[in-house]
Amino acid sequence: MIRLLSLIGLSFLLFANANAQSPVEVFYEKDNTGAYVFSCRNSAFCPYSITVTFSELNGLRSSTTFPYRTEVRPGQQSLFKLQPEPNQSNSFRYSFSSVKGCKQTKVDTALIYLLPASPGKRVSAVELPYIGKLYAGEADPKDWYSLAIKMNSGDTVFAARRGTVSAVRSDAMPSGTHLGFNRSDNMVEINHADCSFATYTVLRQKSIFVEPGQFVEAGTPLGIVGGENYDFGPHVRFTVHYNYEAPVIKNGKPTDQKQYWAYVPIRFWLGEQQKAGRLEPRENYLAEHPEPIIQQEMSKREQKKWQKSHAK
Repeated sequence: MIRLLSLIGLSFLLFANANAQSPVEVFYEKDNTGAYVFSCRNSAFCPYSITVTFSELNGLRSSTTFPYRTEVRPGQQSLFKLQPEPNQSNSFRYSFSSVKGCKQTKVDTALIYLLPASPGKRVSAVELPYIGKLYAGEADPKDWYSLAIKMNSGDTVFAARRGTVSAVRSDAMPSGTHLGFNRSDNMVEINHADCSFATYTVLRQKSIFVEPGQFVEAGTPLGIVGGENYDFGPHVRFTVHYNYEAPVIKNGKPTDQKQYWAYVPIRFWLGEQQKAGRLEPRENYLAEHPEPIIQQEMSKREQKKWQKSHAK
């Protein structure tokens, strides 16, 4: 019986919604007319969705309605104004929340992913159960799909799709033996063009080759696989997910808690079969990195540049 479980849905939900860890700041300044101009600064390398609410708003006219919800890209942008009403005192209190990802994501389900292993290497995979379902009676998040892709010790993990590296954890020490899961495993997160995120988890300590903000193409080396201290052996844990708010269903009933991720049942390039498809449990697959799959999201100009840089 395979005991490998996945905390990825739970751990990333907590990371995405803890404002203490959020790289997003909402602030205001007064302009020369006396209006309060609200702005947002996003110091991350991916979009965030924010909600601004007011518990007190007196003597002020807004340029929008509340709660105010929007999507903020990396950098700084204006949000809205509060204009004082004539001959009235004014006061306000506000708060905000932030969630990693776009407000409305249209996932590219037609896209084909590379197996995240070296060309010529063989891998196998198992689908992982949702930890909240196993131990807390929660229903799976929408379209739950998480894989453990078995590799050999020392193998390189490659990007399955192009995008911007949005998060890295590289300094977690291996701990314990015969593990089934570990919340603190080293990982790389990549933000894709359709605002979905891929996570590559269970990497060797201080073996990651990329850094936040770096743009990577499909087939770019990311790091060295870890997991020698797991019962399953060396493997990379892989999911693709996107911002999607829904109530947590527990014991068949909605709760006041929220889930903020939905998942993508992705299709990989199956080279020997010359087609794209889902990975079947315990089947062996040969990793290939064909040019048409690597280039499928590139413009014609990008394709020419890539072909020139990879000419033999």
